Order: sequence, then C-alpha cells, then structure tokens
Amino acid sequence: MSVDSLTQQLALQLTRGRLLTAPAQLAGYDTDALGYKTYRPDAVAIPADVEELKAVLKATAELNVPVTMRGAGTSLSGGPVAAQGGVVIHTSAMKKVRHISTDGFWCEVECSVPLNSLDAALAPFGLFYPPDPSSGPVCTLGGNVAMNAGGAHCFRYGVTSNYVLGVEAVLLDGSVHRFGGPAGGRGEWREDWKRLMVGSEGTLAAFTRFWLRLLPRPEKCWTYRATFRDLKSAESAIQKLALHASFPVAIELMDPRCVAMVENSPMAVGLPQDAFLIVTEIDGPAVLVDARAEAVAEVLRASGAMDVQFSDDDGVRKGLWKARKVAGGLMGQISPDFLVQDAVIPKRALAEVLQLVYDEADAAGLPAVNVFHAGDGNLHPNFLFDSRKPGEIEKVEAISKRLMQRVVEVGGTLSGEHGIGNDKTAYMPMVFGPDTLRLQLAVPRIFNRDHRLNPLKVFSNRRFGGGNGSSSNTAKHEQKHEDTGKATRGLPLLSHYFDEVDGTCCVPASATAAELNAVFAPHPFRFPLLLDQTSSLAEQVAATGFSPASSRFGPWCDNIMGMNWQLPGGRVVRIGERVVKSTTGYDLFRFLLHTDGRFGKPQDFAIRLRSDCGSHHTLLANGTVNNIRQAMHRILSTSWMHWLDSIDVLLPVTKDHQTLRISLNCPPEELAVYLTWLHAICKQNSLTAKSNVNAGHMCDWLPDFVVKDTPESVFDTAAQLRGRGFSLIVLGYNAVIHGYSETAKKSADIGGRIQQLLQPIESQLASIGGDWSSRHVVRPEAKGKEAEWLSILLEEFEKD
Repeated sequence: MSVDSLTQQLALQLTRGRLLTAPAQLAGYDTDALGYKTYRPDAVAIPADVEELKAVLKATAELNVPVTMRGAGTSLSGGPVAAQGGVVIHTSAMKKVRHISTDGFWCEVECSVPLNSLDAALAPFGLFYPPDPSSGPVCTLGGNVAMNAGGAHCFRYGVTSNYVLGVEAVLLDGSVHRFGGPAGGRGEWREDWKRLMVGSEGTLAAFTRFWLRLLPRPEKCWTYRATFRDLKSAESAIQKLALHASFPVAIELMDPRCVAMVENSPMAVGLPQDAFLIVTEIDGPAVLVDARAEAVAEVLRASGAMDVQFSDDDGVRKGLWKARKVAGGLMGQISPDFLVQDAVIPKRALAEVLQLVYDEADAAGLPAVNVFHAGDGNLHPNFLFDSRKPGEIEKVEAISKRLMQRVVEVGGTLSGEHGIGNDKTAYMPMVFGPDTLRLQLAVPRIFNRDHRLNPLKVFSNRRFGGGNGSSSNTAKHEQKHEDTGKATRGLPLLSHYFDEVDGTCCVPASATAAELNAVFAPHPFRFPLLLDQTSSLAEQVAATGFSPASSRFGPWCDNIMGMNWQLPGGRVVRIGERVVKSTTGYDLFRFLLHTDGRFGKPQDFAIRLRSDCGSHHTLLANGTVNNIRQAMHRILSTSWMHWLDSIDVLLPVTKDHQTLRISLNCPPEELAVYLTWLHAICKQNSLTAKSNVNAGHMCDWLPDFVVKDTPESVFDTAAQLRGRGFSLIVLGYNAVIHGYSETAKKSADIGGRIQQLLQPIESQLASIGGDWSSRHVVRPEAKGKEAEWLSILLEEFEKD
C-alpha cells in the first residue's frame, strides 16, 4: 500500500485526533533519547481517546502495516521508534489522573500522564508514587510501565513493576482488556497476565490506563554527599551503606568527569571536583531519621571519605538531586552523540567493571562518564562520540559488547531499567539459550504473533514480515554484532551460593526455614517473608503471594529474583536473575511463580535477604473493631509504615475480640523511639497494648485460603467472612486476608467449605481486580480468549 493510501485510511479514523504526515512533523518521531539512530515513520496518529486508538489499531490490521506505540519518546534504548516504518501511535492526548484513593493507597491514571504531573497531583494528599527516572518532568507513565522504569530512589522503594496493580490494554485486534485493577490481583483471569505486560516494551499491546500503588510521603529526608579518592574506597562505602540499618532510599555514584561536567554548567551546586562523589539519602519519620543522621555520615567517613556533608534542608536536597539528574541532558549538550548503557551487576564487581569501562574507552579514544544507581549495582556508563566521524559508532558498539560480556560473566544482566529496545538485541543470546529463548518468544506469539507491534525490539528476530516498511536504513541498524551469541548457550543454571555483599543467596526450593537460615548464618541477615518453619519455600510460595512482612518488603515475587524451573517434560531452565533489578526480556519469572504446576515447578530460588538490625519486637493491641481499623489507617497513612515489618489484624473465629499486631526489626538503641510512637497510637485509639521484646521471627503457618482485596474494602470483606469456621489475619497495607481452618475441623472437605465461603464474593473481587485462591482448591479452567492464550504458552513449555 502506498503512503498516500495509508494516510487516507488513517484520517478516516481520527475525526477528533490528529494525523501527522509532513516530513518536518515526522522528523520529531524518528528517534528517541538514544539519538544517533533514526527511523522515519510513514505517519503519526494521535488518537483523541481509547475509541480512536481502537479504530486506528483495527485499521492498521486491515492495512497490514507495523505499529509503534509512543509516549514522550524519552527511552534510552531505541524503543518507541518505527524500526520498520509504518505508523507511530502517539498517545499524548490520554493524560488524565482519573482517581486518587487516599484510603486505598492507589490511583487510576491514563497512559500519557507525565510522571512529575502525577507527583504534583498526589502531593496534596500526602502520597507519592516512588519510581523516579531522571526524565520525570516529561516521561509518561505508559513509557515507564512499558520499560519497567526505575530511578535513583528505587534502591529501597523498588521499580515500576513493584507498583503496577492493573493495566488496561488494547490488543492488535482492537479488543480492550483489564489485567488486574486497584486490588492488584488477577481479576477475572485465571493467570496474572499483567506480569507479562509490565516491561514488555510496547511489543504486546497498547496501554491506555493503569492502577498504581501509592505510599505515604516521608516526613523528613537527610541527604548526603561524600567524596572519595578512588574507586575501591567508594565501592567499600556503597557496600556498607547498602546493608546499613538506616536502609538508604538511594545510593548514587558520580565519577570525577561527571562532577566536573555538572560544575562547569549552569547547574553547578558547588560539588568538589577531581573525586568520586556518592550521593545518598535516608527518609522517614523525623524522630527516626534524626536519630540515624550521624550514623550514616560515620559509615561514609569510616569507608575513607575525604569529605562528608549532609543536610535536612529541602533546598539543598533539591539542588543536589537536580545536579545528579541533569547529567544526561548535559552530555547531550557537550557531545554530538552519546550512548548510555544500562546493566546490573553484583556490587562486589563495581570497581572492576567500572575500570573496564575506563580502560576500553581510553583505548578507543572516546570519553566515558559514569553516573549510576550504585546501591543496586545498576551501571550507566555514558560514551561520548560523533556518529558523523567514520568508525566511531563501531568503536562504541565494540566497547558495549565487551562490557556486556563482562557483565554477564560476573553474574549481572543486560538491563536494569532502560530495557532492551533495538540497542541491545544483539546481546540477548548471552542471556537466553535455545530453550529460554523459545519460552520468551512464546509471549509475543500470544498477543503479537506476526510482530507487527513494535518489531525488531527486545529480540532481533522479531521482524514483521508483512509490512511495507519504508525505512531503507533498517538493515544497516540491525546487522551489528551478528556473531555475538553464536558461541553462547545463554546463562547457566543458578548454582547454590551466598553473597554477603549483595545480601542474596540461591537455595533449593525444597529448603525449609532452618535450612535457609543455615546458609547465611552467622552473617546478620534474615528472610522476613517466611510463613512456616517446617514447610518448604516452594510450598509457601504455592500457598500465597504474600506474608505479613509484605507490608514492608513486598510480595514473594519482589523477594525472589530468579529460579531454576523444571518444565513439564523434566528439563530444567533458568528463569530470572541473581541481581535485584532486571528488564531483560519478558517477565516470565513473575508470571510463573504463582501458577499452579501446569507450566512446571521451581527447583531452586535466588533470594533477596534483608539486614537483621538486631532487635525483634511484636506489639499486640486489643480493642473494638472500629478502633483497630482507625489505628491501622493512622499507621498506614504515615511514613512509619515503611519501617514496620508487619501491620496486621488478627480475627479469631469467635467475634468476641480482635487484635492489632505490629512486628518490627530495628537496632536496639532505636527500639524506644518505635515503642513511644506505637504506644501513643494505641492510646489515641483506646487500644490496650502489650509488647513482646525479642519475639524472634513470627510465623503464621500456611494459610488455607487467600483473598486479595483493596485496603479500603478489605475489612468489610473480612467482616463478611468472619465467624464461619475460619480465623482470619488481615494484612492491612497489602489488603490480603489469610484464612485458617481450626485444626479440629480440618477434613477432606475443606476445599468444599472454602468454595462455599468465597464463591459468593468472587465477582465482587474480580470487579476491582482482586481474586481468591486456596491450596485446597483447584483453579477453574480458563475460558474463551484466555484458554487460547494458555494453549499457545503451554505448547512451548511442554516441548521436549
């Protein structure tokens, strides 16, 4: 089809939106923030709303042309560009913040809301959405979800995938589906499909709306800057900060070249030059962070810092973070082109890999500037070059190849937050061998079989074969390093290990609590999500996605990084990583973790441990249902909730009493600060409190059933279920109900009793994106479209 015919057909669908076809207009869409690669689309459609978006997608299906979704175009990996020509769909008109639930700690937003605009909308309610990439003033939430964006403060708070409760997506056939919702569960689906959508880089569907989890804003921050003479001493400080009881929200490193670049610009804030600079921050309740402020400074001094300055002044803080975040923009001003890589490595290898970057760049005669998220080992080396000079692109790509090879060798992964795009597709065979590549490619087979949606991204063989792709430069851009993976078989299986620097380990899925604890003893670590002392990790994961400690540390899928997975035919493959951040391929790990065995089963888990701060404490408070609910909401509405391991309500079978249970782990010298605040909350809400110092790890055993609800309705749901033969534990912030049958009443018919209890609320839960499950009840079979999707996936998983 000619371009004229294409634009005529598209114009019929855009009665309220816009269609761009002029060369000058299209030039604004031929690249993303990667810059030096250009791909001119044939047309750009800007639909006014979801209905026009559906119409445009249907039209492109009939026209058989490739489609690329685009938000603000701030991607750094060659993601939202028309690599095979066709149509770019720019969703800029869909930018409403639709709802903010202050009681439920979630919001509903359209796909093109700029990140900082959401922050401004949340601020009056004392809430915030933690992911904070440097492009926050312009980047959109749609792009953030597509690339699983992170940012400086994700070291403690986590990346985008940790906050997506639900996704509304339009598939290529124009059908609209909601995966999850405000409750963050499966919704009406048998499986949790939103796990595959997040980080899919625009290759599966067009995103239109999201439901996002929120947190109360911290009451106070202390921000630090410390200078170090060399890489090794800076590396030592990073490793110690990462495990410190203050749990910094961010640990950033700027090398001397980056600092000099900032200080020689209008963004200068008086940073010392000719030294490595660490920027770190702690936040939380004022009384708590004030008590920790000097201890963090002492960690930096003890690690060899030449100078340490810290402040709780908001103006100083904003200036320092602005200096950190403008680095990318400044590089674009001082160099015709630059390439920023994005890899994650274990922190013990930081100095070694950074030195490799300097050595390779110096040998090639190219400047290299390092500024990155050091706390989680997320490297961002920037290579400055001029693509107009013969051979310079080839030099940069050769350096990138050697860097990625070393990243994989030391146990890292190709991307932590920028995604693969078309910039790193050549390196994917280093990670995915034939078996795992086949499983990865099964995902787009479900939703985008012909790769018409964002072709040539994530995997280089995702080429659309039916388009008229008018980009004559496609082949030139896609032929780099074709031999990269020919000698590799992907990553080996995870071996059993313990890394005391990163605080991670790999153990059999059959390991019990005692066996896991023995791996890291006598080091001061813990795995706070354990529910049962005698059941295996695999049994606990199969029983529920949450534990009481999920209030602070997130669900099980945020605390397991990867696994060795046995396929139905018996072959074992590696799914996931041994580092805490990854946007390398489709997120099969989170999708598979809580499936029911039809896709296989876990053999080993790579687990993220947490620092044991020394003092374990449990507070139990009794009172009326209303008073306990008020106390719970008060706690969850403050930044104290980030520092309490669990905040639960215990509801026994009989309705004569209920108990608020709070557990915490803190340095002994801080215990009085915690207890003073908690006892004040209890007094304000007429609760009778009893403390149990050094209570040790708390275990509730495996729940017989699990309900996933929203925080604003979970207590009403619990009231419906109470007094019907099950004791309940309500995990407040996560809005999860764990149900336990009384031992005396356990019987072969427990599954039937659970179904009788929960089926009446099934549609109510599905309507808000919630769900229920039980280890005693087999999930119903999928129906309709989902059955088709599962059959495609199972076909690949069941192959020998």
